Amino acid sequence: MSTKKPVVVESYDEIVLTEPPESFLARVILPPPDESKKKRGDTKDHPLSPWFLNFSEADELLQLVAARQQVQAHIAKLRRQISLTDGQNQQFTTLNSELT
Repeated sequence: MSTKKPVVVESYDEIVLTEPPESFLARVILPPPDESKKKRGDTKDHPLSPWFLNFSEADELLQLVAARQQVQAHIAKLRRQISLTDGQNQQFTTLNSELT
């Protein structure tokens, strides 16, 4: 028994329609509609277009800038709290060393 020979397993599913509806049969037999007329990403004529989100790169960029500013403000606040805590800790250690 060789370990260099790969194990190959193949399987497939098959669906047989004995009497397909004419609309389905026409869709399978006829060539697909010409997609070259549509631009990539063109969703104007899509039936679900009312539910698509309107995307704006400018709006997305503004949201990212605002989020970055919030994060920077939070970081600055935490750094101030750390420096205050460190200052208080240093005062306690000097008082403690003076008392002992």
